[in-house]
Amino acid sequence: MKDVRDRIVLVTGGASGIGFCTAEEFARAGATVILTDINAAALAEAAERLGRGGVTVHTRVVDVTDRAQVEETARWVLATFGRLDVLVNNAGIGYHGEMAETSLETWKKLIDVNLWGVLYHIHAFLPSMLERGRGHIVNVSSGQAFFRLPTWGAYAAIKAAAGAFSEVLGFEVRRRGVHVTTVYPFMVNTPFYRGVEGETLAAKLSMKLLPYYSMTPERVGRIIFEAVRDERRVEMVSPLNVLGFYAHLLPPVFAAMSEVAAFFLAKGPHRAAPAQGKE
Repeated sequence: MKDVRDRIVLVTGGASGIGFCTAEEFARAGATVILTDINAAALAEAAERLGRGGVTVHTRVVDVTDRAQVEETARWVLATFGRLDVLVNNAGIGYHGEMAETSLETWKKLIDVNLWGVLYHIHAFLPSMLERGRGHIVNVSSGQAFFRLPTWGAYAAIKAAAGAFSEVLGFEVRRRGVHVTTVYPFMVNTPFYRGVEGETLAAKLSMKLLPYYSMTPERVGRIIFEAVRDERRVEMVSPLNVLGFYAHLLPPVFAAMSEVAAFFLAKGPHRAAPAQGKE
């Protein structure tokens, strides 16, 4: 997809962070952008910001965990525009806490947003793409799928599942004209980490220093845009994710990394409950 002008692009979780910056890249390139988000106020502000540049922006308030809302959105998109060229599954929530203290309710919420939200959108839009024999789907996973740091286990497990699903789907539908890009961001300075303070000194310090060692959402949005334009199957985003990926080939190295992370990040038995955040 060398030229994205006049393409119809839908970005979930598009009101802020990676989603907004990705949408902005497509809008600048001449695409018609549809932003969806559960936060109506933030969505309106995002549309106003994009509109200042004279681009065409459409918005819909959508809860990605509500299958009926997603399917209604798909019907509206196809009825209004006749097609969807690019679907960016970006919406997600985070969670920071030890596995033994992660409730089933928290697991369900993480799965509903980070996995079912992706599946609902793909099942809603993929059939029309296959019928046309063209289209592009972007699924945003996480570098945690490779690093799987202690205190981020529940989030990492679900993002790893989403990444595996996305990569396999890409192989299956590519021969039918639909491309799938699986994106693995590393640390990105977005609202996702707000409220995630951590319980140990190292965890607190890592959050305080986040702006200095993380990537900007603008940079990641550009990388995702370029990955779609170049039809990349996998976008690792950061060289550190490549390091995390290959560390699994050397089990002692990966075990040592996990032990060190657990020593600095895992909390003691009497500390407070963990925090949650939104991507």
